[in-house]
Amino acid sequence: MRQLVLLWFSVLILWGCQDDAGEPLFDLIYPPESFEISAGRNPIVSDGFAFPNLQTRFTSYLNDNNRSVDEITQILPQSARLISNDGQDFSFLDQVSVRICPNTGEQCDQADEVFYSTDLYRRRWETIQLDPGLRNVKDLLSGEEYRLEVVLTYGEITPYSMSCRLEYSFRAYQ
Repeated sequence: MRQLVLLWFSVLILWGCQDDAGEPLFDLIYPPESFEISAGRNPIVSDGFAFPNLQTRFTSYLNDNNRSVDEITQILPQSARLISNDGQDFSFLDQVSVRICPNTGEQCDQADEVFYSTDLYRRRWETIQLDPGLRNVKDLLSGEEYRLEVVLTYGEITPYSMSCRLEYSFRAYQ
């Protein structure tokens, strides 16, 4: 009886671990965005770096992959990383949030988050792998332009200026 119950729970767990995103069609890989973190930034206030008027190039991605808009059910965050260009570490950072929103001139808010990483303080990394969020951004990235924001929360006053870049991509699903 015990083995039967264990077998039943194993089947339920495996059945529940299916990928709900659908069939992957293609990746939308965007050019890196570079910015400079200045020295002496206050840890009480989050810093935001905005990149307005970014082109989605959605039509090009569709044409390159011989797909139509109707085939795509969702576009989800795939991967992102924040990289130090000058070899210094991000040990002063506490959190990173990457957000995208319509290019209306307004700031993105927390609900627009697509990538994130927390609990970074005192981790001496030169590259931070960001976790993808669950937000479907098909409506936004199937348009012409979008706004990208990188929001940083510091664990301490920034000890030095550093140049960094954000690399990121999304994946289209059927």
